[in-house]
Amino acid sequence: MLKLDTSAFEAYAERLDRLGANLKPIFTEALEQAADKITQDTQEAMQNQNLPAGGKYHHAGNPTERSILEHPKVKWSGMIGEMGVGFDFSKHGAGGYLITGTPRMAPDLELNKIYKSKRYMSEIKKGMRNVFEDAIQDYMGG
Repeated sequence: MLKLDTSAFEAYAERLDRLGANLKPIFTEALEQAADKITQDTQEAMQNQNLPAGGKYHHAGNPTERSILEHPKVKWSGMIGEMGVGFDFSKHGAGGYLITGTPRMAPDLELNKIYKSKRYMSEIKKGMRNVFEDAIQDYMGG
């Protein structure tokens, strides 16, 4: 499971609210942009010829690659936005095993970095902050 702590964005939300901005479209844009980055990085990691199991999962059109969620959309329930990223575990594929590994297989380092690294999440948050800062500039007329 990928977790994103959004408490760092409260100040942006308050400032945008004071400027009269409609917050949902801005948060939707930030979340969907983050999801697109995660999807792109996941697809690139899946192109790695040195995936665990001797590259068994690196074949064009294999079930694991087909289980990658592409262009997920935010679903709002009140003020809570949710969206799936990464692999659709309801579809056949080994995405979860490639991220975490198994007793007999080490995790794929690139996928593990995406889904388990605090550094990667800080890069995602930076991209989201840019969306909020751009929106603030737009509402301030600059």
